[in-house]
Amino acid sequence: MDSVTTGTEADFARILRETQTRISHAQHAHWEATQVFESLSRTLMLFNLIGGFVVSLLAALPIVVPGAYEANKDTVSLLLFILGGLVSVTSILQASLRWSERSQQHLNAANAYTSLRRQLEIVTLKSRTEAGLSELIAKLADLSETAPAVPQNIWDRAIRKAALKLK
Repeated sequence: MDSVTTGTEADFARILRETQTRISHAQHAHWEATQVFESLSRTLMLFNLIGGFVVSLLAALPIVVPGAYEANKDTVSLLLFILGGLVSVTSILQASLRWSERSQQHLNAANAYTSLRRQLEIVTLKSRTEAGLSELIAKLADLSETAPAVPQNIWDRAIRKAALKLK
């Protein structure tokens, strides 16, 4: 059945609308996840760079200025220990949480959903066939299984932002 008959036109329109909504929500959620994970990655990287610089600077200062810490030697040593420990912990977190990698995965998923949305627009404008829509829904199902999961709070935030854009 290549063309939509009158009896199934309402069903076709409903399925088309639901598919558009599903693709749009997933696309927005993955874009939002990309931004969140990229921001977390940049923040940790910046903290590691600044923290490492400060630790190095404080450790090298007595070499440049002899006796710089004589009055507060214990306090400065403790400060260096704490700051060095924080930089080490955040560096380990950055490596183990892989936020930049997760950001890239969500970016790839968002791009794939964007491509599906374009294909859906073509199906809507040109052919309006059940076969075209069925093929697109199958691609959507495959993508939904392979795309990384979006945390619920990020998903909800993305849906709210998308709803505000539609108003």
